[in-house]
Amino acid sequence: MLNLAIRSTRKLIREQAKEKNVRIGRFFTPKETAALMASFVTVPKTESLRILDPGAGTGILSAALVEAVCRRGSAKEITIVCYENNALFVPTLEKNLGRLRQKCRREYGIALSYRIKQENFVLTKNDQYTLSLFSAEEEPPFDIIMMNPPSAPLRAPSPEYLAISPFCRGVSDIAFAFAAMALFSLKEGGQMIASLPVSYAGNVNLSPLRKHFMQQAYIERIHSFFRKSKDAYRPNEAKGSLLLKLVKAPMPRDFKILLSSSFGKGKEITLLHPMDYSLIVNQESGALLLPESEVDIAILSLVRSFPETLSSLRLRMRTGLTLESRYPTALRTEAKDGAIPLICPADLDNGTVRPHTSKYIIPVIPSLAQPNRNMLLIKRVPAKKDKRHLYCGIYFSSQLPHFRYISTSNKLNYIEKMDNSELDSALLYGLFAVLSSDLYERYCTLLSKSPQINATNYGDLPLPSEQILREIGNRLLTCRLLSPAVCNSTVNKVLRLEK
Repeated sequence: MLNLAIRSTRKLIREQAKEKNVRIGRFFTPKETAALMASFVTVPKTESLRILDPGAGTGILSAALVEAVCRRGSAKEITIVCYENNALFVPTLEKNLGRLRQKCRREYGIALSYRIKQENFVLTKNDQYTLSLFSAEEEPPFDIIMMNPPSAPLRAPSPEYLAISPFCRGVSDIAFAFAAMALFSLKEGGQMIASLPVSYAGNVNLSPLRKHFMQQAYIERIHSFFRKSKDAYRPNEAKGSLLLKLVKAPMPRDFKILLSSSFGKGKEITLLHPMDYSLIVNQESGALLLPESEVDIAILSLVRSFPETLSSLRLRMRTGLTLESRYPTALRTEAKDGAIPLICPADLDNGTVRPHTSKYIIPVIPSLAQPNRNMLLIKRVPAKKDKRHLYCGIYFSSQLPHFRYISTSNKLNYIEKMDNSELDSALLYGLFAVLSSDLYERYCTLLSKSPQINATNYGDLPLPSEQILREIGNRLLTCRLLSPAVCNSTVNKVLRLEK
């Protein structure tokens, strides 16, 4: 069944003008991914099933799911509802569903019926949800929803944005609107398998959406797609989407979440051992960690076992104060007119900070200035040449002794004491060594698949005890070497990760 749908879809692509082939081909789910998503389904032992495919395209996912149900289930009747408002795809979708109906009847003795709704799924379901608050009649819920919705930026004041606005902040993606509305249509105990942008895992703006999902369902399985890094120093990068299986029911006690990963479209699946739900899913924000291997699992378990966080150590990570493009007339190349030094990403050099004497800014508003104190600086978006996710630099206030106040670029984060006191050398060096170690390099790439380091994501970063941090820092102060290799060796020895 899936092969038939794939062949007819490829024919549709070939029939289009040459310049459109690549563009429209991106709309469709690859065969391997469709089969993988269908394998996630626990086929209910029931004689009648209702299936929803929002954003159905040419019906590839419907074909994969129906094939799985026919082979593994006991259903005698299957009802499929497909939403697709792209007129180019509808004839092929109609043809594929017709073929599915014939094969179900002839080969399995199953009666399959289908409806194609040429409507905007997000707006239609939003209207139904709103009406349902007033007990209006709506479509019966579905047993299984499988979806690979379109992915495109969603901004105000579009109707789709307004539909999802309670669940996100700022620019979102229409795929999340599909998922939010689809969940309303899922029956209690039903399953939803969705391909969503990987930003779902950690984007701070999506916290309301993730919390909404957590209130309605629990995640049974996560599959991550990776692309192999071209640089041996960098971890493999997450691709643009991930697969989630949600079950609309209370989470079973002591539940273990299933994790898997692959390179490319879904071949050579690596299945990891089941993990404690709380280790992978943040219980407050719903953010997800996406381990690639058993080594990643071991790193997660180890780092999560550390007793402290930045906040418990009375430390905080903040974003740099100055967005230079916003204050071009306040920039100076000399310390004139009350200008103060501006520390930029280019000032970070092999673990140290070397402030340029040609970067100054007049603090035209108070929020552009901060007291000149010791701090650990971290690039928010490391350059490719940095070869690390966490690129840190140690800054001492004594480096700019003639200035009471300085400023920091918005392209940097910095760690300082919450009570505005001075961060001492031992703790500062200890933090630098830990965040520059391979252990935390790998953990932080799991924490955020985005190359941008968001200070909010790192507020509860697990850390060793203050005593351990100071011991690491003192060893680094003794040798006066700040290379990643030295940091890694020192951290491993103090934590007894190596003999």
